[in-house]
Amino acid sequence: MTSQTTSRLTKSFILIATLICLGIFAHANATTGSSEPQEIPGDVSCGKCGMFPAKYPQWQSQIVFNDGTMTPFDGCKCMFGFMSNMGKYDPAHQSDDIANIWVKDFNTGAWLDAKKAHYVVGSDVMGPMGKELIPFADAASARNFQGKNGGQLAEYDAIGMETLKPLMGGMKMKMNGGMQMDKDGGMPTNGHMDK
Repeated sequence: MTSQTTSRLTKSFILIATLICLGIFAHANATTGSSEPQEIPGDVSCGKCGMFPAKYPQWQSQIVFNDGTMTPFDGCKCMFGFMSNMGKYDPAHQSDDIANIWVKDFNTGAWLDAKKAHYVVGSDVMGPMGKELIPFADAASARNFQGKNGGQLAEYDAIGMETLKPLMGGMKMKMNGGMQMDKDGGMPTNGHMDK
């Protein structure tokens, strides 16, 4: 074997090894790093009601899926409603596809793991869609807020359709184009976005 052939083989080996490493890094980034909260663009609608969460930064929540896509919401009420009937709002995903669920602390605006947040349900403070579930990083802040604004305290695992029903209030809003939301505040939409 000539030194020129050896040099070509070495360069080819280095190129192939580099491409393999880049592929492994990209795959790891897409599957593990993608569970962090993502910026919500102004043109992406709520995965349940069709409103635009970017207009309501204090109320935003989001679900990040294992495939790197993210579905945003204009409030926790829409997010929990979406999760209770994912097949209706997002047939491409199932609950097993969820990498992480994010909500914003009402006091600081910092993203929180939704499963660790403490919620005040149905207080006098209205969100973009009326009565809401308001998340806090700690139980003391939730209790303090409840003491001033009413509502009930709830933890993530206790929130279901029975929690959401009293918050719906039969709202009906006309959206752009004359579309009307259904009785539980939803309309046919696929609000998730590709990363």
